[in-house]
Order: sequence, then structure tokens, then C-alpha cells
Amino acid sequence: MKILMNRIKIYECTKKHLSVLSKNENENILVLPSDAYTLEEIELAYALAKKSFADKKNIAKKFKFEFLLWLTGKKDINSALSQISFDKEKSYTVIVFGNIKIPNAKKPRLKKRADPLALERISLSRIKN
Repeated sequence: MKILMNRIKIYECTKKHLSVLSKNENENILVLPSDAYTLEEIELAYALAKKSFADKKNIAKKFKFEFLLWLTGKKDINSALSQISFDKEKSYTVIVFGNIKIPNAKKPRLKKRADPLALERISLSRIKN
């Protein structure tokens, strides 16, 4: 099962689910620690990444990395990637960009509402000092 948000899908998966994906399919997914982010944070990051590309103000060349930059509140991809560390996770939240299906994946158990500080971190991450 999945949650659909315009052009992305969100799943809860295990390593077994991800092992069946091709290299090309892996290029269009973003794997996050389970329960690290809320649905509200993901929706906000998606909207801001989409707007960045529409306004041609994106930092990353690929949408999935622009989305990750907004989600983590970082300005460079290495910092953003280091923020999504995995500690022997049994399941992952997987964001799918495009038309990829992950067989037998589950609906994610994400909290709906985010902490106000988390939303502020995302929203203000690109303001220059």
C-alpha cells in the first residue's frame, strides 16, 4: 500500500522489498529511516522542491536530491545524506519519484503532524544571512 502525493509515492519497505529493484529504479527512489520524518514534513519538502524547480532556483540537478535538501534543511547534498543515517533499521520509509511499483510494500506508519520547529527548519533553510 502507498500514500500518493501528486507525483510521488511513499511506502514502508524492508531490504527484501528494495532488493528486487533495478539500478534504474533505484535512481528514482529515496530511502529514509523509518519514522524519521512526518507526512507534513514530506509534503512541505515536496512542495518547496517542486517550486524550486519551477522557479529555476533549485540547488540540486535531480529532483530527489532537491527534495532531500529541503527535507533535511541543508544546502549541500553530502550534509543532507549524512543526516539520514541508518542504525540497523528493519524497515524504511521509501519515497518513490516516478512510476515505480514496489511489490508487497506496506502503507507507511508516518505521523501526520510535524513539530513546528521541524517545519520552520525546512521553510527557512534557504534564507541567506
